[in-house]
Amino acid sequence: MSLAGFGGPQPESVLPGNAFAFGKVDLDIDGSQALDLLAFVDKLPDEVGDEFGEVEEDDPSGPFAETFAENYDLDQDEVEEWIGQKVGAAAWSTDHPEFSDSDGVGHAIALAVEDAGKADAQFQEISQNHDVHHEMVDDFVVFTETSAGIEDYNDQMSTHGDLESDDTYGGDVDSVPAGSIALAWADLGALSNLEAVEEELATELGTSTSMEGRMTAAFRVTGDYLQARMDMFGLQVDGTDLSWATEGSPAALEAMGGLPENTSVAFGGSGLDQMLRTAWEDEDLPILDARGRQEMESSLDSIGAPLPEGFTSLLGTSTAFGLADLDLGSMTSTYGAGAEPSLMFRAVGGDESALGEFVDQIVASPYSSTPTPTVGTDGDAVTVTSGSPGGGALGEDEVFQQTMADLDDSVMAAFVDLRRILPRDQVEVPEQWGAVGLGMSVTEGGERAVVELRWAPSGG
Repeated sequence: MSLAGFGGPQPESVLPGNAFAFGKVDLDIDGSQALDLLAFVDKLPDEVGDEFGEVEEDDPSGPFAETFAENYDLDQDEVEEWIGQKVGAAAWSTDHPEFSDSDGVGHAIALAVEDAGKADAQFQEISQNHDVHHEMVDDFVVFTETSAGIEDYNDQMSTHGDLESDDTYGGDVDSVPAGSIALAWADLGALSNLEAVEEELATELGTSTSMEGRMTAAFRVTGDYLQARMDMFGLQVDGTDLSWATEGSPAALEAMGGLPENTSVAFGGSGLDQMLRTAWEDEDLPILDARGRQEMESSLDSIGAPLPEGFTSLLGTSTAFGLADLDLGSMTSTYGAGAEPSLMFRAVGGDESALGEFVDQIVASPYSSTPTPTVGTDGDAVTVTSGSPGGGALGEDEVFQQTMADLDDSVMAAFVDLRRILPRDQVEVPEQWGAVGLGMSVTEGGERAVVELRWAPSGG
């Protein structure tokens, strides 16, 4: 396995420009990124590193060859003689009658080849026993399940050109981090218009939902972490965009970093109150219908936090929530739960009285055996605590810094310390598993949102 900057001929150069969904994996070796990979492997937990070491590092096309040979009952050695190190797939809308029963969607796979002659001969052999039809195009073999599929593919290429030349696609993927090994891109509006997707969204959300915008998702490895990143462009759900989220400020890490050093699970946000206030005033909170708004207003009125000002009363201008002493083993055990985790909530600029009423009336339960959280102050922050939160600061933890590096522009962020929550009966050495981090930023007036998820192991 290796990392690449998507150099050389790419699958999108031989797939249609009217595709609404595309994905690829590129295992071309890039020397500088391979150094990052080796550094990352050194940080893996021993139990994971041992399995990783079994991959043949001198055969980057091995995973493709093995999968292809298994799928079509072929000799892997023969496949390795021609197969390349890149593969991509695309889906597009078509009026070809062959696809009327599949929501009018055509698709094809483009697989890189090192020897076109041997690849063509192998596909001729495969077609004798499998529903596979192919065409050799430049440095790739393009294939699908039917002859009509290849016919439609050629029609789409003649009419729309290739995806690589499409300005919208090209502009979106320009944001993909260098060194990525996999990429996905989709036109969310076109996807949501598919009958099967419409039905799925209606089932999940309980109502029909319209969606617009585009997204990319990319995966890469640095010397410190494994990263999955999603960029969303012009996202709208039922006509509501993300402009309200621009009211946040890029200080979520600072908010979260003020939690105790022994925090196991943390969430931080900056300007959440203003984000929610703007969305509330514009009636752009998609999670609330009219009845939900009334119930929320009534509840917060009763504790002295009338909306929309009540968002600041309860969340402050900077918000952080953390759990410590979290026993994941006990939580998943059938033999009963362990000790209750410690809790810390901080709201800079919050209203102590409103938060006190919130805890007394909404959080505290007469049927609970756990102590009611304590409301107090710490400088300019109102705090809500239970249990025994520790001292120090999460922001000073080395693994926290490693995991959340370069996420300083996040308006919302989360952190999970795997070293503290993984039980020893499930992993060999929890201390080697590091942490998982998440950050979200919003720019360009809400036209672009970026979500990054990382795993930063602490082995080695």
